[in-house]
Formats: sequence, C-alpha cells, structure tokens
Amino acid sequence: MYIMGCLVIAAVRWFHMCRPYDRNPLYYYPGRKATTLLYLTSLTLIPSLIIPETEGVWLLLKAYFLPVTLFYMTILLFSYFGGIMHWRRWRKPTLTLGAIALLALIAGPLASLIKGNGFNGALLGNVIIYTLGALMTATCIIAVRVVLRWTRRFDVEEYSNPEDFPVNFAKKMVRIAMVTVVLLWTAAILNNRNVMAVLELLLVGASVQMLISALHPQRKGSFEEEGNQGKPSAQVYSYKIASDKAKTIAIAIRREVEQEKAFLDPHLTIQDIATRCGFNRTYVAGIFKTEFGGFFRYVNTLRLQYANEYRAAHPNASVGEIAEASGFGSRQSYYSVKEELGKEA
Repeated sequence: MYIMGCLVIAAVRWFHMCRPYDRNPLYYYPGRKATTLLYLTSLTLIPSLIIPETEGVWLLLKAYFLPVTLFYMTILLFSYFGGIMHWRRWRKPTLTLGAIALLALIAGPLASLIKGNGFNGALLGNVIIYTLGALMTATCIIAVRVVLRWTRRFDVEEYSNPEDFPVNFAKKMVRIAMVTVVLLWTAAILNNRNVMAVLELLLVGASVQMLISALHPQRKGSFEEEGNQGKPSAQVYSYKIASDKAKTIAIAIRREVEQEKAFLDPHLTIQDIATRCGFNRTYVAGIFKTEFGGFFRYVNTLRLQYANEYRAAHPNASVGEIAEASGFGSRQSYYSVKEELGKEA
C-alpha cells in the first residue's frame, strides 16, 4: 500500500496541474520535480515484498523510514519554500548530507551480511542507521526553523506581500514535518514490524493530505490579461522609489487607512489600499515597509488604538463586540494581535 500510494502521488504530482497555473509551473508548483522524484524512490522497498523476513530487508526498511525519509522531508520543505524565496544556499549542504543518508540504504543492509569472528553485522547496520537518523533529524529541524522564520517574516513582521508566500500552507507543512519526525523515531525505537506497518499507513495518509493541499496552487499571484505570458503579477517589492513620489504615496496611504478608516475592514489587503490610492501595488507594499514598519504592524496598531477608544466609549461592550467593531473580525484575532503588538499600541 505504501509503495503504490507513493507511485500514485508521484504520477499525480507530475501530470496534474490546474489551469491556467500550468502556464507557469515554476511559480505555482515549486518543488514539483523534487516531489515526484522522491516519491518514486519508494521502489527501493520492493525487496520487502519479495523477502520480507530477512534481517537485511528489515534494516532496509529502517534505513528508508528514518534517515532517508527525514532527508526527503527536508528536501520537500527547502525545494518548495526555498524556491519561493529564491534561496538556493540549502542545496549543496543538504544534498551532501542526503548522499550520506542514502548510503544507509546500502550500508545498513549490507552490514547485516558480514559474518565471522564474533562480528555482529546487524548491530553495525543499526548503528549506521540510527546515527544517520540523528543527523538527518537535526537537518530536518533546521529546515523547519528556516521555514518558520520565513513564515513569521510574512505573517507578522513584514506582511508586505501576503499573496506571494503561502503562510497557512507553510504552517501546515511544518506541523506535518514535526509529526513525521515523532512517528519515525517512535517506530525506530520500538523496532517492531507491526509498528512499522502502521507507520507506513500513517505516512502514506499524510502524503496524500499534503498532495491534496498542494494540488491547487497555494500562491495567489494573479494573471494579467496582456503582456505577461502567464506569469503572476504579484511580486515582492524590489523597486527604488523617488523621494517625492514616496512621500505622495505615503500621504495617500495615511489618508485611506487612517482618515477613511480603512483599517476597520477585517479583510483589508495591500491590493485594496493600492487600488484606492491609485498606485502600483509593488510601490505601495514598499512604502508600507519603509515608512510604516510593515502592513500588518501599521494596520493592526491602529485597530488596537481604536479598540481602546471603543472600550472607553462602550464600557459594557464584550470583547467580541470590541474586536468586531475594531476590524479584527474575531476575538481570536484580537487576542493574537494584542499579544504581539499590545505594548506598541
């Protein structure tokens, strides 16, 4: 079931792309090639279908589901989110460690075949697998930390281009990665074939969930009708703006957000402000960052100030009423923002 599940996932990942997003797969489906290749490597487990009871095949399974699977999870995180961030420095060190981890697929099972003079080949194979498993666990945790840093950067600190980085999807992938680490080490420590069988079913289920989440593009850059050849119009701001134009845009932003109280709209986006001000979205995003400390911080600081004023004017209002009136949309959002920015408001 695990092997067939992986092959189906690899086929769907390679051949299925939603339209019109298939016109620019590098943007909307980063890591697609790596995902397909990694799931195809499940074919290395075929010996477990033929001679499942041998010590060498048992070590092969343990090698695949500890250091190698952790390496795969690291590659999936870096190839997808690293591709979005145009960050390529992960490739050389991660692939080098991956080459070492892949040796476990060979070294562990082969070690079990070495016999004579009291030498315990199975013990050596286990030492190799667990050592490389610890190494790849550290690498996977580093990948999780990097993705979380990017997530925080877009979700809280900058939030200047919310359409370009799939924050919610990143959080989901991080959760799946950490659960996978726990499951893999649980199976490895218990060292039981039945536990390994359950692990395989859980992993293929998690893989299917990841596939379903990624089938529809998580990046929301829109297509321009003319002259863009299928490339998304949303970009991370990277343009220098003349000081006089920057001042004009800043004044327009302040007028719309503060005077017109656009911050009371719980679904307010940078694109909304750009449209109301009549300026390019990329320029507006840049001004939010350079002049106002970031879209998220600026807008929600105003909401917190308004919430304080509303509470003073309506002392009997509930937290839910205050949150809704102030543009938060829910008590959860209000508490979350207050914890993050409350001291600044």
